[in-house]
Amino acid sequence: MKTAILIFFSASILFGTTTLYRYYNEDTKAIEEARALDKSALIKSQVGVTRYKVFGQENSPVVVLIHSFNGFLESWNPNISALVNAGYKVIAYDLFGRGLSDRPRVKYDLSLFRNQLNVVLKELGVDNAHLVGSSFGCVIASDYSYHYPEKVDGLIMIGPAGWPDEGGQNPMLNIPILSDLVFHYLGMNILKPKVEAYFVEPLKYADTIQQWSRFASYPGFTRSALSTLKHSPVLDYTSGWEKQERLKTPTLFIWGKQDVSFSFDNVKKLPKLIPHAKVVGVDNAAHWVNIEQAEVVNTTIVEFLNTNTLDH
Repeated sequence: MKTAILIFFSASILFGTTTLYRYYNEDTKAIEEARALDKSALIKSQVGVTRYKVFGQENSPVVVLIHSFNGFLESWNPNISALVNAGYKVIAYDLFGRGLSDRPRVKYDLSLFRNQLNVVLKELGVDNAHLVGSSFGCVIASDYSYHYPEKVDGLIMIGPAGWPDEGGQNPMLNIPILSDLVFHYLGMNILKPKVEAYFVEPLKYADTIQQWSRFASYPGFTRSALSTLKHSPVLDYTSGWEKQERLKTPTLFIWGKQDVSFSFDNVKKLPKLIPHAKVVGVDNAAHWVNIEQAEVVNTTIVEFLNTNTLDH
């Protein structure tokens, strides 16, 4: 009996020590090699490195693409050419913790993502732009426009996050140590089914899901994802949407009617929250509607941009 107890405690100590070492000693070699192969353009700041790409003519009106909670720069590939062909300069970048950007050990709250966007715009010499968000990227775009309204010409919200459901946030997320352990070991298994549910027919987009898996496999992704869920209003941005109404910034919502991440039914709240916003529902599309129904989304975005760029 004593031997069994000793073995149990020894194994527990070994497991704990190994977990702590891996958690605090993340290997960045793989992500650095991926950046080199990608020939990534990088912006260095005090917080960390941001990967970005710029498309289109230098003096064209600027559109900034801000991807989703589980997104990455390449998740905008179905949309970039249409925007460039319509006469816009397009900037896309990886949020901290995602894609090939750094996974800094900081609190992943809205100020982190707001400041990251500010650094990108300053580095690239952009004074004002249209912001296009996907899911959590919509929350970032909205928050940025509230703090820097003079820099934002218009907002396009695609499959926006921040709409609470009856279940609310999983209470496990707020349990210290346990939530970190669960996400450290099971984070990808928890998040992958959610990514698959971003599509009505996920098998058609197996390459995109595989691309997500590759980016998510780099150390620090699940840690960053958990911190974002804990410290950013991914699931409930109601107070932020209420602030948006005061700004009168031209705003367009594009929503997949089959979205199971944040239900299309939430559009019923928009006339009261943001009465000046335009809303377009898209059939046969779930959360990543910009990928699943790219042609419809691209046409809708360009029409909105053309109207509001001329007005501006």
